[in-house]
Amino acid sequence: MKISIYNEQQPHTLLFLHGGGVGGWMWKKQLAHFSDYKCAVAELDFGTANASIERLANQLLHWAELNIGQRKVALIGFSIGAQIALQMVSKRPELFCFTMLNSPLTIPATLPNSIIRHAVRCTHPLIKNRSFSALQARALAIPAEDFETYYQQSLELSPLALTNMLEENMQFSIPEDFPDIKTNVLVTVGEKEKPIVKQSAAKLANCNPQCKSLLIANTRHGFPLEHPQLFNLLLGKELAGSQF
Repeated sequence: MKISIYNEQQPHTLLFLHGGGVGGWMWKKQLAHFSDYKCAVAELDFGTANASIERLANQLLHWAELNIGQRKVALIGFSIGAQIALQMVSKRPELFCFTMLNSPLTIPATLPNSIIRHAVRCTHPLIKNRSFSALQARALAIPAEDFETYYQQSLELSPLALTNMLEENMQFSIPEDFPDIKTNVLVTVGEKEKPIVKQSAAKLANCNPQCKSLLIANTRHGFPLEHPQLFNLLLGKELAGSQF
C-alpha cells in the first residue's frame, strides 16, 4: 500500500482514507487547508485476491505503529475508507486522538455474493464509457476539474477490485469492540444520502456515548468533495480540541 506524506516537519499527523472508486487525490483541498499538520494519504488497493477491510486496516495500523512514535493520530475516512477507519479505531483506539467517519455503511446487505459478482460482470464494461462515468462522478459530487482524474482511475479498476470493494462494503458491520472504545468519534452523513447510510450513522452514535452523528444539510454521498470548506471547518474545529 502506498502512503504519501505531506508537511513532514509538522508534529501532528492526520491520516486520510479515500472512498471506493476514487483515490487519495480526493483529499487535495484538505491537504491545502491543513498545511500545519503532517498529512498521510493512503492509496487503498482492493485489486488482490485477499484484499479486505480487515487486511487493509491491519496494514495501516502497522504503519501507524512504526511511524508515529509516542504521539496519536487523527483518522479521517470516507465511505469504504470510513469503514476501514472504524475497523482500525475499534482494534487500537489508543493510537487515535480523534476519528472522523464520513458516510460509513454499517448495516450489512442481504444480497448474496453471487449476485454482487454477477452485477460486476454486467456493469464493469460500463466503466469505460465516459457518459456512465460522468453520471457516477456526479453521484459522488466529484468536481468537474477532477473528472478526468476520476475517469482515468476508473479505467484502471479491475473486475476483481470492484468485486472486492462491493462485497466488503456491503457486508460490513460495526466491529464488536466499538461500543467500548474511549476515543472521540464523529460520524457525518449527507441529508440526501440513502436511508441505510443515515441509519448506519445513527446506529454508530447509539452504541457508543463518545460517538456523535451529524447530518449535513443539502449534501449527497461526498461531503469532503461537495462542500470542502464546510468539511475543513468542521474537521479543524474537532482537531483543535484533540489531544495528540
